[in-house]
Parts: sequence; structure tokens; C-alpha cells
Amino acid sequence: MTRGDSAEITLIIRDRMTGAIFILGPDDQLTFAVKRELSDEKPVIVKNPDSGILRRENDCVLILIPEDTAQLPFGTYWYDVELVPDSGYTDTIIPHSPFIITGEVTTHG
Repeated sequence: MTRGDSAEITLIIRDRMTGAIFILGPDDQLTFAVKRELSDEKPVIVKNPDSGILRRENDCVLILIPEDTAQLPFGTYWYDVELVPDSGYTDTIIPHSPFIITGEVTTHG
């Protein structure tokens, strides 16, 4: 991702056993987190349904705004997405993966 850019990423969650679309309920939690190093205690970006994840009928949209990455140094970070339904069962639906912040050529402001 280019530092300081916006992004909207559609997340479709499916039941691993049936393949049916999982509809995120009002008490379910979905968390997107980005850390510089896997061992870091605090993430540099966190999105959840209260802040940055939009619930829709059959999917969710992760919304990244320029301020989320504008001050981050270029480089490779790590992200994952964790689902905790109201039952309390915890499932990392996207395991830790690289999240790369690249430089920009064109800037505004």
C-alpha cells in the first residue's frame, strides 16, 4: 500500500465447513491489526466494526484512510484479521501476512 493512500477492501467471510457466507452479527467482533514486528505489543493500525470496518448484508468493508499510514516509515509490516463471534470462539481468519508500506511519488497538500 502506498503510504498516505486510501483503500476499501471487501471481506467475505465463509464458514469453513459449509462454505456459507458468515453474516457478522451486532455482537460479533472482527479485528484487522497491523504491527511493525510480530512481537510488538501494540499494533500501529487497528480496525473493527466500531472504527473502520463497515458491516454490510453479505460482507464487510475494511476502510483505510490516509491518516492510517501517513506517518508510518516505509517497509514491511504484518497484519491479520481475527473473528470472535458472540459465542466467544476465536478464529484468525486471515493469518499473519505481509503489509507493505511503499513510498509515494505524487503527494497533495
